[in-house]
Amino acid sequence: MLKLEGVVAGYGQTVCLKGVSLEVHEGEIVALLGAYGAGKTTTLMTISGLVSVRQGAVILKGERIDQRRPEAITALGVGHIPEGRGIFSRLSVLEHLQLGAYLRRDQEGIAKDLERVCKLFP
Repeated sequence: MLKLEGVVAGYGQTVCLKGVSLEVHEGEIVALLGAYGAGKTTTLMTISGLVSVRQGAVILKGERIDQRRPEAITALGVGHIPEGRGIFSRLSVLEHLQLGAYLRRDQEGIAKDLERVCKLFP
């Protein structure tokens, strides 16, 4: 479902990822582990399109996505929740949940999903 092939990426002149390859199959749960500064966040930001791929490819469901803009990658269903707190500190929990549906247009489906989430996490 998601594949990174020899991805090289970084910030400015600094290369942080040097030939990263991984594959995640549909239904799998994968943890990306490593020491501070190992490139975990950069890998996720590269998948999300927030960091540009210099070499290699990011492939989602057989289609290369690394040359797309972040909003186009999000529209494909790829989400990135940054670490840390307070990014949207003024929003309520409900507003955060609603923000997660900003690309959707099916109000009835959104309402059903919100109801389901509220039952799971009262």
